[in-house]
Amino acid sequence: MSVSAAESRGFYFNTVLSLARSLAAHRQAPLEKVQKLQCMCPVDFRGVFQLDERRRDAVIALGIFLVESNLQHKDAIVPYLLGLLKGLPKVQWIEETSEHKGRDTLPVAENFSFCLVTLLSDVAQRDENLRAQILEALMDIMQVLQDVCRNPEAHDKGTPPPTPVLLFFSYKLREVTLTKKVTNKIEKK
Repeated sequence: MSVSAAESRGFYFNTVLSLARSLAAHRQAPLEKVQKLQCMCPVDFRGVFQLDERRRDAVIALGIFLVESNLQHKDAIVPYLLGLLKGLPKVQWIEETSEHKGRDTLPVAENFSFCLVTLLSDVAQRDENLRAQILEALMDIMQVLQDVCRNPEAHDKGTPPPTPVLLFFSYKLREVTLTKKVTNKIEKK
């Protein structure tokens, strides 16, 4: 990747992140401005999301807006994020070639999935009413990914099984299960 491409990526990410944070600073951010940020995110096209670097950055910025704004416009944003989570097994990952990408770099799918699940986990922690819906969606996608890995022949031949994503979800599932056990023990006392 050339220096200008790296700078462009940093510029775009910083721009959408600044937009998200400036909107989050408003006591009541205008929905139409938040929708402009959401319009930069990928859309479901016949059951498939295409995620290039800019769209991934926009999703992360949208999630940061949601968390930092104390869940403003959650009724519009959370269903979108849950739909994207549900679509992870069929995502078309568009990776820009990178000269600096080395062995120590995590796969794009794993990085993005980590960010998306972490943002949704933050929302679940902050909003009791959304908690069950988010945890159920995480469990459902975990089951889908597990089925894909167990039976790759039934999976779309054009896309490799999402092994890094599955490993990440296994880790998060153990974390959620442990958190539930600790919470249950505390509630019993």
